[in-house]
Amino acid sequence: MRDHYVHMKEVLKRYWLVACRESELGRKPVGVTVLDEPVVLFRTGQGIHALRDVCPHRRVPLSKGWVKEEAIVCPYHGWEFSGEGVCRRVPGLMDDDRCKKQIRVTALPVRVRDGFVWIKLREEPGGNEEAGGSGTKEPFDLSFLRDPSLYSFIWKVEVKGNLVNAFENLLDGTHTHFVHAGLIRTDSNRQQVSAKLTAHRDHVEIEYSGESKQAGLISQLLERDRQTSYGRFFMPGIAQIEYRSRKGLSMLITAVARPVSEAVQDVYAIITVKRGIVPNFIKRLVIAPFFKTALKQDLRIVELQQNWIERCGEGRLVSTEADLMRPFIEQLTKGRYYEKPLEREVQLLL
Repeated sequence: MRDHYVHMKEVLKRYWLVACRESELGRKPVGVTVLDEPVVLFRTGQGIHALRDVCPHRRVPLSKGWVKEEAIVCPYHGWEFSGEGVCRRVPGLMDDDRCKKQIRVTALPVRVRDGFVWIKLREEPGGNEEAGGSGTKEPFDLSFLRDPSLYSFIWKVEVKGNLVNAFENLLDGTHTHFVHAGLIRTDSNRQQVSAKLTAHRDHVEIEYSGESKQAGLISQLLERDRQTSYGRFFMPGIAQIEYRSRKGLSMLITAVARPVSEAVQDVYAIITVKRGIVPNFIKRLVIAPFFKTALKQDLRIVELQQNWIERCGEGRLVSTEADLMRPFIEQLTKGRYYEKPLEREVQLLL
């Protein structure tokens, strides 16, 4: 996967990548790592800014400094930089005007959408964003977070695994009988399900039909009925699982990744349900423990997989037609887009 990661980094840099939640950014600077690159985020009266997290003077992280008026201050010698990365002050110099003009820190484009802060690590030459796929113009649409008929709660987890393996795990139904035995599905109680995959330009979707409530505890307790479910992967690293009943949306699970490095992803997990008579805090108290348990189970198996890959090497993976999603995640993260929708349908025992 190393060669894949090197190529994938260049592809993902053209996209808007999540840096943090807006609520995580207070008065102090926040340092994050995105695709191995250190980034500092800070808030001034003019808005939220993102710079490369290194002072050009003595290579100290600016994120360990503080915000002073409209600038971020380096904790070592007090050099100050504006949100555009321009040096505003070099303490100790009688006349620092000439020096300041030559000193800059790389500033990154920032968008704030639906409570998340997004950054882009590389602009397209000449502003030609179409070269990077349809998802490069604006951040991924999370506007459902503003829908008054829906209620969402969010938490962040660290996934110790590469991006492809992490998202394959989230969107794969065939591991749930074993990793989540009794919680999501059981091996002794399977159903024949039709899985229709459609690959679009920069995302892929699987529609599952013919599956009623799953045998696991989550479905038995939290679902009334099930008509259809969907699994989706979007560039540059967003996954969704949607469950629908006769009355419409039952539940939407969204995972938004901040790719930290080849083997680590920070993931924001968003659980969305319809508002109703039951108070939202009760829904959260009931739902969250089940999904946090399932998430911990996935984190353990993905970390085990990553550790074993590092020890034994990735080698050639043996796949079957039940492994629907992975080939398309691999292609998309290599920057190979589908100009025309591609469809495939298989029957599975889930």
